[in-house]
Amino acid sequence: MRVAVLTLTRDRLEYTKVCFASLRENAGCDYDHYVLDRASTDGTREWLDEYVPYKWCLADENLGISKGMNLLLHSLDGEYDVIVKFDNDCELVQPNTLKRVCELVMLTGWIHSPKIKGLNHPPLARAKYRLGGVDLLEIPQIGGIFLAAPASLYDTFRFNENNPKWGADDVEICQGRRCGYVDGIEAWHYESTSGQHERYPSYFAR
Repeated sequence: MRVAVLTLTRDRLEYTKVCFASLRENAGCDYDHYVLDRASTDGTREWLDEYVPYKWCLADENLGISKGMNLLLHSLDGEYDVIVKFDNDCELVQPNTLKRVCELVMLTGWIHSPKIKGLNHPPLARAKYRLGGVDLLEIPQIGGIFLAAPASLYDTFRFNENNPKWGADDVEICQGRRCGYVDGIEAWHYESTSGQHERYPSYFAR
């Protein structure tokens, strides 16, 4: 199983350090990590110079999520089975999280994620299924915090670059596709959504 992890960064270096470390510690499988930094000014770029393993590129402005993701998808230099959007504020807290979620993507063909804790408005499950020895909670949409999809989806799909800079990408990619949290595997929106607003109000304001 070949896994590509795609991450967009823009400032909040403290979050990047913690969440990248949690990915390394709890992946449970090999992965290629592609990172696009969008004009950080807080030392993120300098830190990325020392961060391995990764493949990263720079943008001189905040391209937004959709344009940034398309750029990362274009930069992939290998054949992959699963592609994971992993935000730099996603904290993995259980061993083998990446491996287990990606294996289920290959089994089901769905878009999957750990159950994300710390959200202000977590999605409600439509149904519950037992597949591959685990329970899957079908939900209308997987958020972009951790979004694992079959690599074949991106053979034809690219994000609409007219989307707002701050989002709509997850709505777009999940439309008409089956999505599910993996019950029993949890990850955190680091410091919770409310905590992020308290620590970095200027980040959300801009």
